Amino acid sequence: MNINIKTFDEWAQDGRDEKMASNHSKSVKRILAIINQKTNKFKTPFSFLDLGCGNGWVIREITKKSKCEYALGIDGSSNMINNAKKNKIGVFKKIDLENYKFDRKFDIIFSMETFYYLKNIDKLFKKIVKDGLNNNGILIIGIDHYKENTPSLNWGSDYNLDISTLSTHKWKEKFLLHGFKNVEHEYYGAKEDWKGTLIIMGQR
Repeated sequence: MNINIKTFDEWAQDGRDEKMASNHSKSVKRILAIINQKTNKFKTPFSFLDLGCGNGWVIREITKKSKCEYALGIDGSSNMINNAKKNKIGVFKKIDLENYKFDRKFDIIFSMETFYYLKNIDKLFKKIVKDGLNNNGILIIGIDHYKENTPSLNWGSDYNLDISTLSTHKWKEKFLLHGFKNVEHEYYGAKEDWKGTLIIMGQR
C-alpha cells in the first residue's frame, strides 16, 4: 500500500480527519470565496470534483449551493471514504489519484492539501487538462507544504509521508506548462514564520 494512503487510513481510523477538516476550514472558505469573486462558476449550473476529499466535508458544503448539479469526492484512503459516506450527502469513491481515469468532465476541480503527495504530479495535470475539465473550467488547489513555508519542510519525516517539495514558482510553472490561462496565486493565513496556504487557480 502507498505509504501516504496507509498513513491517512490510520488517521481516519483515529478520528484525526475531523481535526484536519477543522484546520483546513479557513483556507477552504477562502478558496471558495475566490471562486465566487473571480469566476461565475457558482452563478450558473456547475459540476465539482474534490481530489483528495478526506471525510467529504467540502463536498457536503458544495452540495448546499443551489446551482450545484453534481459533486464528487475521491480519495485513496478507504477509511476516509467510509467516513465521508456516513453522512449520506454527496457522491464519494475510493480511487487512487495516481491511477484515476476521468469518466466525465467538471466545471471546477478543487484540491486541498493533496497534490504534493503525488509521485507524478505532471501525469495528473495532463489528465485534468485532457479529460477532467470542461472548456473554461477551473483548477484551484490549496497547499501548505511548499518550499517557502519553512515549518512544513519536515512533514515527510515527522508524519511518515512521501511528499514532493516544490517552490511557489514551480507550482505556478506546472499550471502554465500544461496550458492553463489566467493563472494567479495568493498566500492565505500567514502568521509569524508560517507563510500561509498557497492557493493557485488556473483556467483551462
